[in-house]
Amino acid sequence: MDKEKLVSILDQSDAKLKELQSIPYDGLHENITELESIFSEFRQAGEELLTKSDTLQIGIVGQVKAGKSSFLNSLFFNGEDVLPKASTPMTAGLTIIEHSEKNTFEVEYFDEKDWSIFVNQDEEYKKREKEVREQNQGAPESIIRKELESRTSEKVRSAHEMVSECSSQAKMKIGSENDIQDFLDIDDLQNVLEQYVGANGEYTSVVKSLYIKMNDERLIGLRIVDTPGVNDPVVSRENRTRTFLQSCHGVFLLSASTDFLGSGDISFLNTRIGGSGIGSVVLLASKFDSVLQDIGADHEMKGEERSDLVDEIEIQTKKFKRRLRDLSETINENLRGKIRLDTTAGIGYSIAKKNSGKWDNVERQVVQQMRRYYPDYFTDEKDLVESFMGLANIEDIREKYLDGVFMKNKEQIISDKVNSFFIKNKENIRATISHILDEYTNRQKQLNDTTIEEIRKQRVMQQKLFQGLQTSFSDIFNGFSNTIQSEIKRISNNVRFDDIRRIPTEFGVESITHKGRLWGHNTNDFEIEHVNTFSLQTQIVNAVEKYGKDWNNEWKKLFDNARRELADKLNKTIGNFEMQIKSSSFDDFYYRTLIDRSLDNLKKSKELDIGDIITEYQRQGEDIANNQFYPYGTDDLKKSEVESYLSRKLREHNAYLISQFRNLADSIKEDVKTEVNVNLDNAIKIIDGMKIEFSQNLQKEGDEYLAQLEEEMKEKTSVLEKINSIIIIVNELASLYK
Repeated sequence: MDKEKLVSILDQSDAKLKELQSIPYDGLHENITELESIFSEFRQAGEELLTKSDTLQIGIVGQVKAGKSSFLNSLFFNGEDVLPKASTPMTAGLTIIEHSEKNTFEVEYFDEKDWSIFVNQDEEYKKREKEVREQNQGAPESIIRKELESRTSEKVRSAHEMVSECSSQAKMKIGSENDIQDFLDIDDLQNVLEQYVGANGEYTSVVKSLYIKMNDERLIGLRIVDTPGVNDPVVSRENRTRTFLQSCHGVFLLSASTDFLGSGDISFLNTRIGGSGIGSVVLLASKFDSVLQDIGADHEMKGEERSDLVDEIEIQTKKFKRRLRDLSETINENLRGKIRLDTTAGIGYSIAKKNSGKWDNVERQVVQQMRRYYPDYFTDEKDLVESFMGLANIEDIREKYLDGVFMKNKEQIISDKVNSFFIKNKENIRATISHILDEYTNRQKQLNDTTIEEIRKQRVMQQKLFQGLQTSFSDIFNGFSNTIQSEIKRISNNVRFDDIRRIPTEFGVESITHKGRLWGHNTNDFEIEHVNTFSLQTQIVNAVEKYGKDWNNEWKKLFDNARRELADKLNKTIGNFEMQIKSSSFDDFYYRTLIDRSLDNLKKSKELDIGDIITEYQRQGEDIANNQFYPYGTDDLKKSEVESYLSRKLREHNAYLISQFRNLADSIKEDVKTEVNVNLDNAIKIIDGMKIEFSQNLQKEGDEYLAQLEEEMKEKTSVLEKINSIIIIVNELASLYK
């Protein structure tokens, strides 16, 4: 589809909506609003794709603190800190960078509606904080903070941070027009941006998006977007990111090396990237220096020899590849086999490109640590620059992916994206139009088949219907509320945490020092058994993930069954009612739909909020798995005694690992149990509220429906003409999206 055809279809759609708006029919306005919304999103994203058909849009995505800004600074700004590093979800703004003949930047602020939501969330935070402090008087601040975190969502905590840090000067910018300013060069831009998106910037808390246009030939044909972290707590900014991804051609997904491809990354990869029709993905294990520092520190703590940097890089890279391979079955099928994997360390590029006098405190710390753990590679300035450039891998990423994948295949990538975008969106629009068409076709049939006398008869019978529904509903939910505790106990017994009875091991050759035959000590190579840390880590991480999934599946099944039982019994009451009145005009479809909609509140209870718990215990499990067995204590042993001694020590070490794992299993069970009880309390409140309001609301809607039907029957010919006109226009709309 080209831009001319898109504009033509949407202009025709708008014309049809205007025709619908001219028809004075109750309830039609809601349908028009729904159609206007989906057409608007379709137009915005579609025109973005087609207007810039010569521009490749690339997203930089990943968790907060995954190193996105450092990576982007390295890729486009020679390692200079042009884009301030985000320290919290609030400072992780949406930044769009593209080419222009003139250097300008534009700041978009949150509007009044956005801010009012943040203020309400801040009030909720303060209320929870007051409760926690009253209940934990005299407790350390760390305990209070942890308890407060368990009782508030990230959205609420982030809103509190934003509102708390918003100065009176910044508040004046809320709802104001965008600020647009020129800048001379990168240094000038860097200085100005700090006050708008820096961690301590004057206006950071009220900035929604930032647009940077630069006269830089590297940006010709490119549009780069640095997105907030996945699961952005700012809803309006999250919506903006989602809209951008709809028109995005490819992404660099950064996943921190120390928690590579965690559950948040996988979820974002599947729902946002795969769900947006993006087919070109470069997955980068970011902050690669951090995991190397952790390994060096671990060796030093255990008194072991320093490992070789090149060897460790190879080992870690293989781990990342295994992790991606192990998760392949869980990845969106549209992305399988299409993800390119590499490593990067944006801070390394910054260090290598700067004079040592310009390093910030974090960069100095990284240099100090890498020199400490891998001195052979960071001795003099030349080695240091070469090693950090290698870790950063920016030149290769630019050559292999930015130029070699994205720009080289630019036309094909854009074409594929455009095709998938229009196929998907036309399907969604057709589904919406079909639903609206069914609604009016059903109403048309109802009017044709009904008389005023039958409606009045139905009104009388409806009273009996709702009395029956009220009794059924109350009985069912009283029983459900009474048995739900036993159901939770049943689930607790059914959901098992996969035990690890045997620690996976592998053989390797080690140089072992032992007692000499006559005197002194000798060192010989022994083939000894080690813990296979990667295999163990995979087992533990998978066990934790499976435990969380099993709980969620059982919880979902519990409420799905309750909803099904309710629907079956309530619809049976309707069926009995239909047999009583024996009228062809009885609209059982309407009442069944009404009941189905009224039970939708139960959907709010179908997901347990345990994602953070699972992620934390997976991290702890990785720590347990990485507690490797190392040979020691052999100095006073004869050579013939070494193997049996090390075998015994390995068994003791493995027993310790199993005990640590079982402690972890016990802890996660307790934490999940606590969260289940919180969710259960909320669910029971929803059920009690529904029990009281259900029949009243159902009868109110039913009365309104019959009143409208009776009123329409008085002017049956006129109303049918309106409905016929609506059906004709909606059918014409549908034909535009075949």
